[in-house]
Amino acid sequence: MTSPRDDPVVYLATAPNEPLAQLWAEILEDAGIKVMMKPIGPGFGAWGSNATFEHELYVLRSRLREAEAVIAEIEPDRGPDSFL
Repeated sequence: MTSPRDDPVVYLATAPNEPLAQLWAEILEDAGIKVMMKPIGPGFGAWGSNATFEHELYVLRSRLREAEAVIAEIEPDRGPDSFL
């Protein structure tokens, strides 16, 4: 079993906006996969909201393949290369 110290957080995918990122995160969490969301763009102070900015999702490396499969199932147009 991997110790938490040996299981780094890694990039999973970029969602086009906060609502979709939140949906993906909730689905992943329902599957038992912990998720971290990070807004991309000028930041909260620039426009007053992150809702329309892309958001990156991160997971533990040990759950990456499982998380990719979950996202691919709910977003079938995303090919395997979209996770690189």
